[in-house]
Amino acid sequence: MSANRFDLTGKIAIVTGSSRGIGRELALGYAAAGATVVGCARSSDGAERTAEEIRAKGGHAIGLSVDMTDLQDVDRLIEVTVNRYSRLDIMHANAGIDITGPVTDYTADQFATVIDGNLKSAFLCAQAAGKQFIEQRSGGAIIFTSSNASVAAFAKLTPYCAAKGGIDALVRALAEELGPHGIRVNAINPGYTNHQMNPNSETIMNEAREAIIARTPLRRIGDIAEMVGPSVFLASDAASYVTGVCLLVDGGWCAN
Repeated sequence: MSANRFDLTGKIAIVTGSSRGIGRELALGYAAAGATVVGCARSSDGAERTAEEIRAKGGHAIGLSVDMTDLQDVDRLIEVTVNRYSRLDIMHANAGIDITGPVTDYTADQFATVIDGNLKSAFLCAQAAGKQFIEQRSGGAIIFTSSNASVAAFAKLTPYCAAKGGIDALVRALAEELGPHGIRVNAINPGYTNHQMNPNSETIMNEAREAIIARTPLRRIGDIAEMVGPSVFLASDAASYVTGVCLLVDGGWCAN
């Protein structure tokens, strides 16, 4: 074991949704901590750009096109990773989507898109990684990107709140079921950051920026790079006895 328990050297990490935003920062952060990164997104170009950035800094990474809501595609992601690197150590299921709007205007298709893009994709990635970890008999770390919307109510984000609440429930249930195999399951729950998932949510945040900052004990909006430290911690040996935890990374917003 490394003297630096946060060191991920020799670890193989999958990061979904790695083409932009928090996912890109996570991929870069895991690589900086020493991990080999398999990044993926719907766009192979976006995932590969992040991988190229990692390689340019001396790290090891590849980028793949994967639909995280499709079981066969997720299974292919695991297969490609293991065929190339012989193992998997970390699965960070980060990919997600939101569609903002009044709940009375939401269509069934929009609801399904948000649930599938967040909760279903997280489950499929965790399931596939869990199978691989059990086969390897070496344990592993599963990390989800949830949200403070899993524990707080946000207008015009009802399906998103439901999906992220489901992810928090997955954390607890999977930690219980997979723990005997040495598999740890945790989540980071970001609050407001300087990157939003779509232009509409960015507009909403900008309109409420002063109120958000006033409510946040740290009195500022978070930077997406600040999601890296908690994630590396949960993936590393420093968190070897941590499982079933949903870690709020929101500047204390939910403390009020």
